[in-house]
Amino acid sequence: MSIRGSVDVVTTKGAVGWAYAQGRREDIMVQAVLGHEVIGDAVATTHRPDLAAVGMGKGNCGYTIKFYREIDPLYLPFISVKVDGGDIELPRPGYLGFAEFFAAFYRAHPAAGRARSMLGGLWTDRTDAAAILKSKIDISQVTGEAAASIRPLIHLGLAVLSLGRSGIALDEAGAPSAEWIASIVEQPALLTTLRSVLDDNPCVLNVEICASDTALIQPSAEYHLPSAAECLAVVMPAVEQGIAIDVVRDSHRLPEFTTAGISRWASGETHAGLEIAAQRQGLITRYDVPLGSIAIIGPGTIYRLHAAKGAEALKFCCIPSRTIPMALTKDGTSRPSRS
Repeated sequence: MSIRGSVDVVTTKGAVGWAYAQGRREDIMVQAVLGHEVIGDAVATTHRPDLAAVGMGKGNCGYTIKFYREIDPLYLPFISVKVDGGDIELPRPGYLGFAEFFAAFYRAHPAAGRARSMLGGLWTDRTDAAAILKSKIDISQVTGEAAASIRPLIHLGLAVLSLGRSGIALDEAGAPSAEWIASIVEQPALLTTLRSVLDDNPCVLNVEICASDTALIQPSAEYHLPSAAECLAVVMPAVEQGIAIDVVRDSHRLPEFTTAGISRWASGETHAGLEIAAQRQGLITRYDVPLGSIAIIGPGTIYRLHAAKGAEALKFCCIPSRTIPMALTKDGTSRPSRS
């Protein structure tokens, strides 16, 4: 005789769910188990109208287990509910208990690293990125030259590198040629930094020339990519006149979700960035990018390009090569464009 059931709720004090076996006369006993220890039990006889409505007999198959003692939240993900004193476990959603687990874990270990976005992202976006960088330097995975560029990306959300070259080669359509873009990305200072940040070879998408100021936005929301948190915006002057980049200070450290519950990492709308900037007046820093230099902007950084009269900026998105199969399935464009 098969038993159907579920664990619907797990807290530090108990568990709630249901267990049902069609045609069975005896009540079903359920036990909460942590490791090899029984920490609570109950009989599945509580009336559940929702279960009766879907054909689980008369619905008298719910249970509420009160634990013998309050359980440390760190152990909630490891509590199981078994049937009739045996080894059969009732299924439970994978997320049950993990919110309490992480809350307790970070209270006990506030310095422990975590991703700033639900989408994951680059290691430079983590709260312990500085410690990770030190480890990468110690094992020679990141060179000292690359580390000098990565540090401001971690702390400021933006890094400005000197390339020592300028000028743009345009194709017949008036857009930057693919060969010239490749020659820029392959500059040792830039390529080494991009490889270190992406943990992969960089792939260039969405090349464009901006001849005016842009709206406040962040790279992770600017491009419709399958892996928004794994992208970098790269910007450089397109003519002799330099450009500037306005950055909302510490915006790369802000929570992913706005007060309206919108993920600023995934939404292409600019209102989230504008709202945050308006609330933090005076917290915008301007970084100059002179001719011969190039700027790397992290995924969570809220920024805008400032091109004075006659100035133009070349901008493109860099993603890890490992995401290319997903990017190719998108219907968006990645051809060079002029705006």
